[in-house]
Amino acid sequence: MRFEATVGAAFSIACILGAASGAKAAVNEIDIGLNPTYQQIGATTVVATGGFFSARAFLDSVGDFDGGAVSYPGAGSPLALTPGPDATLAFSDSAATMAALNAAYPFGTYSFHLTNSATSASQDASLGYAVIADALSVPTLTAASFTQLQGLNAGLGFTFDFNAFAQNPNASESFLFLNVSDAGGNILFSATPDPSATSIFMPGGTLAAGQVYNFDLIFDSRIVGADGGVGTEIFFDSHTTGAFSTAAAVPEPSAWAMMILGLGGVGAALRRRPAWVLAG
Repeated sequence: MRFEATVGAAFSIACILGAASGAKAAVNEIDIGLNPTYQQIGATTVVATGGFFSARAFLDSVGDFDGGAVSYPGAGSPLALTPGPDATLAFSDSAATMAALNAAYPFGTYSFHLTNSATSASQDASLGYAVIADALSVPTLTAASFTQLQGLNAGLGFTFDFNAFAQNPNASESFLFLNVSDAGGNILFSATPDPSATSIFMPGGTLAAGQVYNFDLIFDSRIVGADGGVGTEIFFDSHTTGAFSTAAAVPEPSAWAMMILGLGGVGAALRRRPAWVLAG
């Protein structure tokens, strides 16, 4: 009887400890990103527009940590992490050129220290940045695709054709993305095909007539690792954006007929209207 009670008590304590461990605040992944940006301004013209850097910590739950810092071998160290969307702590920066961005965020160890001001909980994790893994090709729509996109009939489907994604051998993972957004930045179409794809089809009716839109073609390269139980990732997203407008709406045949009838009625009324006579 005493043995059963002892076993039961031990089991209860183990459950309590297990539950407490499961509820412990934790970060499940950290990453940094060094991302070159481009803009396609013509059928065959793509210009470099700089790049942006980010550092993020992904939490198990919102509020696990409410602040933190990233120490690294650069003049701006440490970087302050602040709460972002979807249970993250983040920092971001940009530069006019990738040379400037790479100089500001050099190779070395990036150490994350996360804190909770209310509970005094903290956690540390780090990743080593030693090689660049940018895509070896710049995302670019073909000349024909870029030209056909201008004045697109929104009611018809459209195929985005683009160059092949030349993947960097330093990358452990690669992805391809295409997003189309409206003037307010709302993404209306998104696709993630195999990285070997060179075309993506967008169904007709996705966009509206007579509007301005932007495309963002992304060649995404990543170096994946781990620091203990925390996943680590260094990503290099090559973004090429471009603007286009859809054609204005064309009236349906029935609408044309109604307009013609209406104009005919106006003409008849004018013919019946008596002329004004000026008093002598």
